Amino acid sequence: MPPLDASRDTRRELLASARDLLLEQGLEGFTMRKVASACDVSAAAIYRHFADKDALISRVVEEGARTFTSYLLASLKEPTPARRLRAMGRRYFDFAREHPRDYELLFVQDCVRLGMPAVDQTARDESQASFRLLVDRVVECQHAGVVRGGPPEALAVFVWSSLHGLASLALSGHLLPGADLDALRDAQLDLVIAGLAPPP
Repeated sequence: MPPLDASRDTRRELLASARDLLLEQGLEGFTMRKVASACDVSAAAIYRHFADKDALISRVVEEGARTFTSYLLASLKEPTPARRLRAMGRRYFDFAREHPRDYELLFVQDCVRLGMPAVDQTARDESQASFRLLVDRVVECQHAGVVRGGPPEALAVFVWSSLHGLASLALSGHLLPGADLDALRDAQLDLVIAGLAPPP
């Protein structure tokens, strides 16, 4: 085992390795020993950071969701409800492009196969907070008269699924080579927001 490096953030390395192992091998191939080996630490050392496998998986989900939520929170700086909703859509897409592995874990992979039902309540709360932020943007746009009436959760799912489709196509390489992703994102948001507008 190599000498300890005080500059290493071992906990963060373990989280990243655990995330990648989950994506590549699923829960059936996931072991604490494999995670430790990927970070070149002893199998016993990993338990100084995480109590067990479920705790490690929970922290992986929580960290990814927290990063995602921080992206969405940046949209709250915008001055109007409509601009906050649009900015949130942009930040969703930006997160997918800048943190593709976390995005894949949170929104692409089969959560049952990856053991997500076993994550603890803290991780679940962090994951649900991001959707609540989107629902709140829809509600305030409804109050401002720029989004049609109706169940805000259903409208939020419409926004989410539209952007998820574009982000997934971009990350999987199914868009045309050289596509201007920023332009596609903005065009998608134009269509989504137009679809949410109150009927004339």
